[in-house]
Amino acid sequence: MGQLLSHPIEDKTIDYHTRQTLAYCVGTMQGYRMSMEDAHDVKVNEDESLAVFGVFDGHGGKQCSEYLSEHLPRAIFRTLNNWHKALVGIPGAKPIELSQYMTSIKNAFFHIDHELSSMPHLLNCGSTGIVTTIIRDRYIIVANTGDSRCILSVDGVPKTLSFDHKPILMNERIRVENSNGYVLNNRINEILALSRAFGDFTFKAPYIDNTKNKYILQNRKYFKHDLVHLPPELFQVTVEPEILVYDLHQTTPEFIVVACDGIWDCYKNTKIVQIIRDKLALGWKLNKIVEFILQDCLMMANNYTGIGFDNMTLIIIAVHSNSNIDEWYEHMKAKVLREKNLL
Repeated sequence: MGQLLSHPIEDKTIDYHTRQTLAYCVGTMQGYRMSMEDAHDVKVNEDESLAVFGVFDGHGGKQCSEYLSEHLPRAIFRTLNNWHKALVGIPGAKPIELSQYMTSIKNAFFHIDHELSSMPHLLNCGSTGIVTTIIRDRYIIVANTGDSRCILSVDGVPKTLSFDHKPILMNERIRVENSNGYVLNNRINEILALSRAFGDFTFKAPYIDNTKNKYILQNRKYFKHDLVHLPPELFQVTVEPEILVYDLHQTTPEFIVVACDGIWDCYKNTKIVQIIRDKLALGWKLNKIVEFILQDCLMMANNYTGIGFDNMTLIIIAVHSNSNIDEWYEHMKAKVLREKNLL
């Protein structure tokens, strides 16, 4: 768990914004950690057709997560926003394909990680990264590397839009072992508890010795050299994001939650959706709900389970394209009360 403070730093940064078609609130808190290693960023274009939300949970220092917050959402936003601008005023222009969005976002992850590799002061730290991109009335695209998480609430039911990348998962473990690594005590080489991350370059050697690799020895005829070059997708710890898409043509979710693992250690997906909806039924705004959840996580701190001691970063997003934010609050309040037979 690392070094902890004897008393938590409970100061919270709450950043609440309401716009014409969406509202969001970002909350952060250092908690019991010696320093704040989380970082985040939000980018929204002028007509709100594109919004990018990024959460980054650093380990081994804050330098990596801070670099990501400054560069990754901006890179994704700049590329996609330029595409949108290029289509404005072109009669009959075809909309951008989903595959183009996904490829561009994935390439941005690889590009930023490559930039990090050339910075000596960042070689010994790493960070998770989750980026939620909202293309209005079309898609929610979530690209995740690590164990931060994004979920949606659809009529009170949590819809998972990311999966945690842990070494004990079979597909992750196979990649680790095929690149001459091993998993012990749920950690790669007994060190790292994540199987995908930015940075952590000691786990990203571009070559492996095929004389020690069981997979290569079993398929020797395909490998003719003693050192085999690995693409970054096959590193022991890869930065390759897993991308999941929610189609907004079907229905608009009630809200979106993006958070680091410090939140998800304390809350299951179903529980956090329930808490948010219950507070909306009481007439609470997003900023008050975010502050409550951060404080509640802190109150859950438990020496036996280890939960509640991490840095906390939480974003709640409400997409209300067909109404203003006040109407959305009233709609959510009435909806939850009706479900509880209180209205």
